[in-house]
Amino acid sequence: MRIVASVFSLSASCLLAVQPALAGGRSLACYEPVHRPAEYATVEETVLVEPQRVVHETIPAQYGYQERQVIVEPARVVEEVIPARYETVAQRVIVEPARHVQRSSPPVYGKVFETVIVEPARTGWEWRVVNGHRVLCKVHIPARYGQVAKTVIVEPGRSWTETVPARYETRHARVLVEPAQRFARTIPAVTRTIREKVVVSPERVVARTIPARYAKERRIVKERDESYGWRQVHLRNSC
Repeated sequence: MRIVASVFSLSASCLLAVQPALAGGRSLACYEPVHRPAEYATVEETVLVEPQRVVHETIPAQYGYQERQVIVEPARVVEEVIPARYETVAQRVIVEPARHVQRSSPPVYGKVFETVIVEPARTGWEWRVVNGHRVLCKVHIPARYGQVAKTVIVEPGRSWTETVPARYETRHARVLVEPAQRFARTIPAVTRTIREKVVVSPERVVARTIPARYAKERRIVKERDESYGWRQVHLRNSC
């Protein structure tokens, strides 16, 4: 007996997913499950005892004083406004623009019937007990056919375009004859001098690195996982 690894090395979860075929199919091949336990080994490796760390020393900032100008009252603009002048005029405007309207008539449909495959031919699997052995057999299941109705166009629909002309009205509108005018006068800002504390040399941090420490450690590791597979069996009068 030999393990057929290329086709039948299935996991336990795959075994549950196999759906048996309909009973009574012709057996093509038979297989029985094979179990191989996991393997372990002891290895030595380097592990981190204490990670690298950095020690920081803080040097405080140094301060001084400086003078600067600040705005007490911002500059502003005083404006004199001459209002705009308007007149009422008559205008011809579009109330509703011209448009194109699409008209159509629906198509006429009919039904035809055609033969389709309901279930294609396939190869399936089913459990059998042959000569006292519980085996998984590969079986052939023929295709099934049926009739379906299909809607077809007997007479296609048609469409055409109708043009609806634009509609106008005369309306009175208030229009600008002369825009408003502005005359501006600028009043400068008022400032004063202040004395404030500033940073001459900012705070800084000096770092010193302490290297990491390592040690040797032994541990058990898994070299091969537990596995399940299949091997083909040949039973008289069946597989």
